[in-house]
Amino acid sequence: MLEGFPLISRFSVPFADVDMMQHVNNVAYIRWCEMMRAEYFAQVMRTPINGERGMIQATINFTYERELEYREQIAIGVRIPRLGTKSWDYGYEIWSESKGHRAAHGITTVVAYDFISHTTIPIPDEWRAAIAAYEAGPQRSFT
Repeated sequence: MLEGFPLISRFSVPFADVDMMQHVNNVAYIRWCEMMRAEYFAQVMRTPINGERGMIQATINFTYERELEYREQIAIGVRIPRLGTKSWDYGYEIWSESKGHRAAHGITTVVAYDFISHTTIPIPDEWRAAIAAYEAGPQRSFT
């Protein structure tokens, strides 16, 4: 489960993420992945996400495979499977550790952005090097 994902978060599904149908609302999955993307950026790029340079989201593609329920133990992994010239992808998987199956997976594409000049920029070389090192390193967890 989550082999090849350098950053993982584990937690119990909070009640606030459960909808009237008594399972996790689809928006919660995306919010969890945005949390993972922000944490990855903070740990790897070591640049404030609201600083002069950062990223903007271009696309999101998410596939829901199985429902999750209140208090279910889950694990979310994030990795960068593709680096382009100005854009890169974050790949995610969400697993039920309680039931031992994958619940969802998705990809977001982001673009390197200069918030001062309001233009896209090539991915900085220092970010590329940091991503390569992080992806090759040990698996890390955060809560």
